[in-house]
Amino acid sequence: MKLSFKSLKVMKGHLWSLKGFPPITANDCAKRIMTAKQMTKQTTFLLLLGLTSLQAQTYQEVIQKVDRALALKSATELTQAARSMAQSIDGKNYPSLDAHLSSAYLKETPTMILHFPIAPGMPSSPLPMGTKERWQGDITLSYPLFTGFAVTASIDKARLEAEKAHLKTLDLKRNLYLKATQLYSAIYAKKAILSAQIKEKAAMEAAYKKAKGLYDNGLLPPAGLYNIKAKRYAVDAALIQTKSDIQTLKNRLSYLIDEPIDEIEAPTTSVPMPDVDTLIAQALQSRADISALQHVLKIDESLETLAKSRYYPTIALAAAVKKQGDTIRLNGDGYTNADRSYVGASVSWNLFGGLSDQKRLEAARHKKLAAAIELSDYKNRVKTDLKNTFIALQALTNKLQSAKMEIKARKEYYKLTQGRFDNQLASADELSRAIADLAAARAKAAALQSEIFNQKMTLLLQGGLKSFQAALVPTKR
Repeated sequence: MKLSFKSLKVMKGHLWSLKGFPPITANDCAKRIMTAKQMTKQTTFLLLLGLTSLQAQTYQEVIQKVDRALALKSATELTQAARSMAQSIDGKNYPSLDAHLSSAYLKETPTMILHFPIAPGMPSSPLPMGTKERWQGDITLSYPLFTGFAVTASIDKARLEAEKAHLKTLDLKRNLYLKATQLYSAIYAKKAILSAQIKEKAAMEAAYKKAKGLYDNGLLPPAGLYNIKAKRYAVDAALIQTKSDIQTLKNRLSYLIDEPIDEIEAPTTSVPMPDVDTLIAQALQSRADISALQHVLKIDESLETLAKSRYYPTIALAAAVKKQGDTIRLNGDGYTNADRSYVGASVSWNLFGGLSDQKRLEAARHKKLAAAIELSDYKNRVKTDLKNTFIALQALTNKLQSAKMEIKARKEYYKLTQGRFDNQLASADELSRAIADLAAARAKAAALQSEIFNQKMTLLLQGGLKSFQAALVPTKR
């Protein structure tokens, strides 16, 4: 803000106006200038604060906020659960140490009756063999020395399941990026369409005013005026619908990132795009969904190993410090020995199980073969999708060039029709159609620009998160 004082003369510490204003002192003038400067600073600060609060969000900022989506947080927790489960199963690879304490109170005292065959008439009497109260405790160390590779296969399967859960989380992130990109580009397209409709409304208003003047002077029939008036209402209805669509898309995007969306910036199309062969190679090497299917194949291989383990014997070692007694001190009951510690080994081998082991192994092999075929089919699908997206991107680029030329032609035709209408050489219907055609051409070009951006980001995401993130780094602010 600049303050200028014209025709002022300083005399004896006073400022005198030559235009008849009352005199003010130099100090008063300085105070007023300082107050004006302070007010200017405050106003500027408030304006900047308002602009900051309404600052539009860029595409990169929206993508970063996708990482905080609730669906992604849930998948992350499931990944952590799978990792914890894998760590728990890993304990099978170590010896097991168990402690046990039991007590029982018998209804009767254990006894033994002696019979003497050589003296049939001799009476027999029961002899006590223990006490009614029994306590038993032990600490046992056991270790499965050989299980036919079942333990190793179980641990590998759990580890692969955890890695697969992590890969599924990464693929979910990629799909959420795709969804956010679609919503972002759709909002941008609708905003561009809204801008074209606003221009259409302004042109229609100008045409209506001109038609109203011609009608008032008897130079335009009522049908021509009503035609333009009807077009005005149609444009208003389209504006309302477009605004509603924009808000709906914003709500869906806000739900996705779990944060309100007020405004977005126009996305940039100047993103470096690798060739399709490079993207295909990156996708096959680094895409999380492909890696997840590869882990499924490895899991099925571990299931085959588990099925084969039934053909081998199981060998286990065990050692225990075990004592018993008639009190919790476990110092014996006066009848049998208190210390019952032992060291032992066991071998078990199923010799025949009704061919169940053989069928289980066949099922595991078929499942592994199905996983291998599914992986090959999925890779071919990824290649096809990438090629088709690249072809669609090229077609959209060519269509955008045509749309820009159409805008230029429609604009010139609108100017010509406007001039002809002003000179009563064209009808109001021709003018309204020229305005609508120009707006439609602008909306088409905006939709194509949005779709080109969407296809570019989709192509990068189809190549994997690494290619997508690498392409966005140069464009971050």
